[in-house]
Amino acid sequence: MTFSSDQWPHDPRLDPFRDAVWELSRDNQVVAHLTTQVIRMRSFPIFWLKRESLWYQVNWLDGEQDRPEEDYGPNWYTVAELEQGKFTPDDDDDVLDARPVPEPQHQGLWAQYGPPA
Repeated sequence: MTFSSDQWPHDPRLDPFRDAVWELSRDNQVVAHLTTQVIRMRSFPIFWLKRESLWYQVNWLDGEQDRPEEDYGPNWYTVAELEQGKFTPDDDDDVLDARPVPEPQHQGLWAQYGPPA
């Protein structure tokens, strides 16, 4: 059975996070870039329930990468935090400032880091 793309939900709230790069800073110093991607998925308990999910990954300037993480509704904890211009890495108590990276910087950083692995 084939599904057309219009049969999948599209949450406009997630539009700023589709193939996006965010700058993460502490005390006005960039420390990392966050890549985000919205994917379609089927969820448990039945695989016929369609939804969108946010995947994100922190790419530290020292070359380290955190493992990819997932955020999903209805609460969208990471989305809500980024909408407020903040981000808290999982293994850290420090809240970082976050802002979307504009073009043309976005293209180069997306090419460097790509989607969350």
